[in-house]
Amino acid sequence: MLLSTTLISSTLLVTPAQAQDATPPQEAPAGSADGGLGDIVVTAQRTSQSVQKVPVAVTAITSEALEKLQITSAKDIGQIAPNVQITTTTGGSAGIVPFIRGGGVTDGSNITSEPEVGVYIDDVYQPRTAASFIEALDVERIEVLRGPQGTLYGRNSSAGALKIVTREPGETTQGRIEIGAGSWDEFYGKAAISGPVTKDGDLRAGFSGIIRDRDGGRQYNATLDKKVGAESYQGFQGDVVYDKGDIKARLKGFYSHLSSDGLYAVGLDPTSTETDYKAIQPTSGSYRVVNSPREAYTDVRQYGTSLNVTAQLSNTVELASISAWSKLTDAWTLDFSGGTPNAALGIPGEGYTAQYVNTSASHQTALSQELQLRGTALNEFLSFVGGLYYFREAGAQNIRTELFGSEIPHEFNIVTNSYAAFGQVGLHFTPELTLNLGGRYTEDHKSLDATISGVRVVRHDKFKDFLPKASLDYQALDNLLLYASYSEGFKAGGYNGLSDTAAQVDLPFAAQKVKAYELGFKSEFFDHHARLNVSAFINDYSSIQQQLVTDEGVFLTQNYAARHKGIEAELNVRPIPALTLWANGVYNDGKYKESADEVANAASTFVGNEMTNVFKYQATVGADLSLAAGPGTFLLGANYNARSDYYSTPDNSFYGHVPATDIVNAYVGYDLDDWSLKLNVKNLTDDRYWTTGFGFSVIRPRFLGDPRTWRVSLSKKF
Repeated sequence: MLLSTTLISSTLLVTPAQAQDATPPQEAPAGSADGGLGDIVVTAQRTSQSVQKVPVAVTAITSEALEKLQITSAKDIGQIAPNVQITTTTGGSAGIVPFIRGGGVTDGSNITSEPEVGVYIDDVYQPRTAASFIEALDVERIEVLRGPQGTLYGRNSSAGALKIVTREPGETTQGRIEIGAGSWDEFYGKAAISGPVTKDGDLRAGFSGIIRDRDGGRQYNATLDKKVGAESYQGFQGDVVYDKGDIKARLKGFYSHLSSDGLYAVGLDPTSTETDYKAIQPTSGSYRVVNSPREAYTDVRQYGTSLNVTAQLSNTVELASISAWSKLTDAWTLDFSGGTPNAALGIPGEGYTAQYVNTSASHQTALSQELQLRGTALNEFLSFVGGLYYFREAGAQNIRTELFGSEIPHEFNIVTNSYAAFGQVGLHFTPELTLNLGGRYTEDHKSLDATISGVRVVRHDKFKDFLPKASLDYQALDNLLLYASYSEGFKAGGYNGLSDTAAQVDLPFAAQKVKAYELGFKSEFFDHHARLNVSAFINDYSSIQQQLVTDEGVFLTQNYAARHKGIEAELNVRPIPALTLWANGVYNDGKYKESADEVANAASTFVGNEMTNVFKYQATVGADLSLAAGPGTFLLGANYNARSDYYSTPDNSFYGHVPATDIVNAYVGYDLDDWSLKLNVKNLTDDRYWTTGFGFSVIRPRFLGDPRTWRVSLSKKF
């Protein structure tokens, strides 16, 4: 399933009375009685717990925070959650590339690629991040779990997990309608409604959806003489819940369609001899202007269903079944050269030529089934979660590569069957002291039938591993939790689907493995008016999968060793009921190190280089103010995110050296009874930056980060 590119929830509006609650990432739906910070209940460990009692580095973002901060894209999460970065894929405009603590994948538009950050919607794993659907959902909260989640979220979650929890239809009828307009003549309308179907409330149903359109304007194509960036999106979900006695079932169905005029690369000057990553300039003179003579496009459709059934076997034990199926079609074309000047190619006359174009058409079907047994035993001395997991994905992709005047056809047919058994127990020696022990055995079977330039490659490979986990947490005080953990992460090996040679496709890269060590504490003080959570970690990779491009333009994924260590802190303060201040900070140090695999790699060595997508520091500060004004409530807030420069490619090339950014977001609004009017501006100072880039020969693309955008919305709840 794919439900994860842009994030905007059809959530219930905060009433004026609720508007006094805070809106930072870890704000609760309702504050404490004395105006302090409220609590958030999360299911990060597959059981309901206070976020302050979970011995895991997790940032919880409530629906109220999503609404006030206008989290309208998955990329926005990186502006408020520490050590998280989410960018657009370089292939079509619909996909995302999530990174947590530097772990992620850079070729997400290829069917042979799999993520390192697991995305889950209502506990259903989403194997592809190439479609937008969350805009149509009624989101209750988002949980960002940092670090390997190999035990309970084992499917490709070795860097972390992004968990979206949608609002379940309740026993009272409630709904919300919203219309809005924004940058580039954007206009949208969305709605959510849910409530009981039967008088006793045992059967409930809900519906949510959005229709959105915008014109071009994100960039201007000087060669085609038109604005680009136009997009159209429709997404819908139906939700039925049956809750009777010891049995509860939730059935969901969804459909989404995103079409756009695609993604455009910005070509750098191919004749420049600059090695300063800031000095080399686009041939167009601006990252807002592109020169490609080829029109891009993206068209993505997805539909599917899921069923979650829970049976209460006793007062302390329940059995859960989670089933899901989805279908995806994805088509796109992109000129990675961004348009190469004819003069640099020795072609007479002015103008630009498309030197590196990929055109892709793919489809995937995903099926998953999970069984969970969870509960407590021995007078609650023992708590446990265990289960079995099966996942199957089958798909095909045809890619036509046009490189320097030659066409290279690729055809991939791939089937993945994944099996896992997992379990975690908590030994509660005292009410304050708990030892958690867990493990997961995973076995992935992959079959590949590919044809590269007429040469066929057929492979059947198996990747397996056992992932242990151990953690100790101690509730030293009522408002202070200490924890230490050791865990391992695993991501199956795979195939070099971006290579132009059958020989490289026939040479799979090995599984990725990481050992993670973490220490942390979670605290509250000043009578629940302040909250400080800190975690320190070391991730030791023995075989991290990293992508490189050779001087000949061959893209390869190979295994390297690396060590990443860092510290993260999150602070929320509510000095008065009307004001919340929040901040977070990160310090990282990640480098590639030597290993046996590294020495064996023939393509390149990266020992001593900075790890990809690991910035030295990141700091965010924000404020949210809610004041009574006339008959309603005035809302005002802003946040500032500063991030140091980093490398987006393991060779530390200046093409992919991303500059430091300073992003300011702000909002202003007014709530009156059930009505709300809001104006939101992102990247207020219009900071110009790029998110990634690479280079070989005269091909030197970079990809624009989001410029300043605005949106005004009017909503009513009922």
